[in-house]
Amino acid sequence: MELLNKSRIEAALAARLPSYRITCTLHADGTLSAILSGPETDHFAITGIVRSHYNGADAITRLANEILREMVLSRQGMKNSRLHTPPDRPHNVRGRDR
Repeated sequence: MELLNKSRIEAALAARLPSYRITCTLHADGTLSAILSGPETDHFAITGIVRSHYNGADAITRLANEILREMVLSRQGMKNSRLHTPPDRPHNVRGRDR
């Protein structure tokens, strides 16, 4: 069983996101964290990736695609959240009229 190593993961993600700097950390519990630092203030972090779920040659492509999909979903969620928050109400007040 071939686990993905740090350099292969970073290289594969960098190939798919050339404007991002990729930093991966392998943890003793067998998980992986990846920080993707993009242009200006565009950053994305994902933690708790179970490396044993990604074995073999196709694993790096699958992992990269899953991370990219999560980035897109996260951005859509943030955009939708901003669109649905009334501008005159603080984000941390829910259901209270002040």
